[in-house]
Amino acid sequence: MKMLLASILILVLLFLTMNSVQAATHLYRLSWDKNPQHEAVIGFSPKGLSIAPYVMYGSTPNQVSWQKADVSLNATFFTLESHFVRLENLPADSNIYFHVCDQDGCGQRMWFKTAADYPKPFVAIAGGDTRTGWTTRQDGNRLVAKIRPLFIMHGGDFTNGNTPFEMAGFLADWQLTFSDDTIDNIGYKRIYPIVPTHGNHEDTNYATLCEVFGVDYFQDGECNEQDAYGAMTINDLIRVYTLNSQFQESGWSVLATQMNDWLADDLSTYANAPLWRVAQYHKPIFPHYDGKPSNEGLFNWWASLFYKHNMNLVVESDTHINKLTHPLKPAETGIEYLQANNGGTVFVGEGSWGAPARSANQAFPWTIDLASIQQFKVLSVTQESILIRTAQFDDNARALSADDREQDPLALPEKVAWWSANGIGDVFPLIKTTTGLTQHAKQLADNEREFVLSVSDDSFIASEQPTKNYNAYPTGMRVGNTDVTYGETKALLKFTPDVVGTCATLTEANLTLSVQPTDATIESNISALTETGATFAELGVMLNLALIEPQFSESAVNWTTGNILFSSASSGEFDSFETIAAGNTITFTFNEVTLAKLNAQFQQYHAFGFGISATHPIVNRFVSDSENHNAATLRTRFSATAACFEQPSNSLAVPSQITELNANKGDFLTYHIPEVSRARSLEFVLRSGYGDPDLYVLKNGIVSLNHYECRPYLKHESEVCLLEVPEGTPVSIGIHAHSLYSGASLTITEK
Repeated sequence: MKMLLASILILVLLFLTMNSVQAATHLYRLSWDKNPQHEAVIGFSPKGLSIAPYVMYGSTPNQVSWQKADVSLNATFFTLESHFVRLENLPADSNIYFHVCDQDGCGQRMWFKTAADYPKPFVAIAGGDTRTGWTTRQDGNRLVAKIRPLFIMHGGDFTNGNTPFEMAGFLADWQLTFSDDTIDNIGYKRIYPIVPTHGNHEDTNYATLCEVFGVDYFQDGECNEQDAYGAMTINDLIRVYTLNSQFQESGWSVLATQMNDWLADDLSTYANAPLWRVAQYHKPIFPHYDGKPSNEGLFNWWASLFYKHNMNLVVESDTHINKLTHPLKPAETGIEYLQANNGGTVFVGEGSWGAPARSANQAFPWTIDLASIQQFKVLSVTQESILIRTAQFDDNARALSADDREQDPLALPEKVAWWSANGIGDVFPLIKTTTGLTQHAKQLADNEREFVLSVSDDSFIASEQPTKNYNAYPTGMRVGNTDVTYGETKALLKFTPDVVGTCATLTEANLTLSVQPTDATIESNISALTETGATFAELGVMLNLALIEPQFSESAVNWTTGNILFSSASSGEFDSFETIAAGNTITFTFNEVTLAKLNAQFQQYHAFGFGISATHPIVNRFVSDSENHNAATLRTRFSATAACFEQPSNSLAVPSQITELNANKGDFLTYHIPEVSRARSLEFVLRSGYGDPDLYVLKNGIVSLNHYECRPYLKHESEVCLLEVPEGTPVSIGIHAHSLYSGASLTITEK
């Protein structure tokens, strides 16, 4: 009897020991690469000696029904060894339970959800640049676990040096993205699929994505450089494109051509599908930080392709800042985007999931807002809309439970630190046009229109040089209180809304301007002003914003003629703002009191005027001007009758003369002569002033760069068009800024 009891005790102990032993594996990850409804790739690395590892999995927590899946790919990322198990033929829209096993036993139980095969709403996360700032990276990872997304789009730059040690650290931190669940009284971790992207910090190994995450984007069963781009449809709602912006580097032209040919074909195939089309790649085409150059090669690759084939949303990384843009379309000529109110592609980004945020100091006319923060994007996707939120990283968010997510696929935690964009708020809603492109879902009333105005005149004035004009000063518009050479300096800005007449009323406006980074050599001038000896970069400087009379020309204004504009009855200081040495972009949203004053300016001058001054005793700041790509913009909303909007201020009579015309490179000013009462011979003369404006004239139509009857195209010379205009025929005139110009004039006479 004693022998029997001893045998039973030994068996019980063996059973308990077997069930307490953990597999010798760690650094778990799960990826999607081609068919998320029915496939997933489970990745892990050995922790010590792990012999013949495998995965046991099933669609219920009951292990009796689980089946075994062997390793399908072994990969070595430099010295980091990984094993990958591809699960296939999984049921769609289902919970999949699994654990990793080897000779030592089986590890932590985990679960994930497959994509649905019908249009089911979901939440996803998109971000990038986790390479440094590990504490912040970990904060972002913990927030993932609280949000419980269906999947995660990662825009690349997983680590700084792309070394096996750093990658192991990234993967160790990635375990913080897992959510804790209890199922049938057993602890589980919910793991979220990652859709990875190649970043420039992965350039030491172009096979990083397949060696670390096991993805087979190229779908050939091999692990190599071709596994850096691909596409998949998720929940029958969205098609996600992962592209490799690093193929623009030297030596990768063959794969670049292969990728772009595939992309054009796939976009064409899905262009009219009832899906959202979303792309992710690492390098932004137009970074919102002036320390990064524009990527013209990427613009040439993708801008027209995206617009032609209805790319709805693009997530960019690399710059370590935060941005939102209006829907955009490529300009007909040149390397630039234009705001597309009738539908285009929205761009968001740019990284900063751990990597230290850079200065968000390069706004464009089509930028909604930008900020220097740590963040990732949270996408709420339905058939009707994509809602974009920007989550900042703190510990205050309340975690969703598994039941919360099951009951509501669009649920979000309470107390997330959502970033609020100027003029938008914390939710940026996107809808599709009838042609499939993207529009901001904010609906304007029938009697409202929105216009983004570029600055028409800007310069600064200096009290110690009262008769000198400083237009196009090389370092921007100097703003300071005292200087040996300049004295007090102030900046002046004027916006002329030619697109709308004074019959309209301004109902909303916000001004965006950029302050340039300051030369570090000035740091020593400021340290004596603080007891702690703070460096220049640490010290904020206040500037003052005022309304001024918009009665100046940038090419002629000086202190004598300009300072008086600050003291008129209709002007006055109304806001102040802090600037930093690293440079920053500031947006002002004006209240009802300021809007009333701006409306008075508009009615009196058909223009808006702003002045910037400083009170700091030593420090100067430099505000970007119209000779700089960070020139100020004024976003406006007007209300008026349809007839008013159809008769903008660009309606001209014969004869007419317009002087002091100014524009940035690429701008296209248009003017309109209504139907003439009798047949006339009209002469149009454009005198260039400084720069290179080009004249375009068209009868009985709307003039454009590609639609004209007369185009002299003389560089730096006066241009003349002579047209015979029949009775009842309207004339459309355009002036294209082949390069920046100022002081030009247009004269229209009857010959």
